[in-house]
Amino acid sequence: MIAYGALAQAVPITIPTDRETRKISVVTDRGITQTKQLPSAALRQARRDMNAKKVVSDADLRKLADYKDGLAAQKYVALLVGRGLKQNASDVAYYASIAVGAGRVHALPEMVDAMRYLDPDSEPAARKRQLISVLYPHAWAGNSLALDAVVTFNGEGKLFGALSEKTRQRILTHAEDGDGRIELRMALNLLDTPAPTRADLEQAKVYLGRAAKSKTLSVATTAANLIPLIDERHTKLASATN
Repeated sequence: MIAYGALAQAVPITIPTDRETRKISVVTDRGITQTKQLPSAALRQARRDMNAKKVVSDADLRKLADYKDGLAAQKYVALLVGRGLKQNASDVAYYASIAVGAGRVHALPEMVDAMRYLDPDSEPAARKRQLISVLYPHAWAGNSLALDAVVTFNGEGKLFGALSEKTRQRILTHAEDGDGRIELRMALNLLDTPAPTRADLEQAKVYLGRAAKSKTLSVATTAANLIPLIDERHTKLASATN
């Protein structure tokens, strides 16, 4: 069997997203912006201490983050990552999304990295909705890391479930002026199954044809190398049905 899956996992690492567009930030939920918005004197003091760069307990950081204080969420994510990204993946992704949603886009890489460890079946629906509410606006605003993540986490058996036609079309619209990396990822997503169907192969080949025209050598080369493998698999499927 052609090892498409291994390629699907390798491509995001070997072909990085655009450095500048990763900085594009969208405020989706500003959350707490003033200390007086907090409900208790203890939390208000904790926020004052945090802003003064004094030591704040982990529990207070989490409580502040739960009220969607972006700085507290960012600091809490740093604590969790230090204790192990994989072990704390759900909390890292969730609290990083709060930080990113408040305008702290530097937490987006931690959010996306943590999402790779989430179980689509057991991750709470409310947390998935939170991730989507932050990720999609960044993707549509042109953040290349967010757009890549939308592609990565949509699909059968993936975190966000089957890719809707509306989302697919919007992804392709945003990919039109790109370097072909999104088309390449969409092709690999179709191939990243135990047995891609003939329709999957045909659609993947369309995406790869676009990616092969990329001015980015690594994208064009990867796409061009995959096309003959798809043709080979297509031939085998045709022979099996005859």
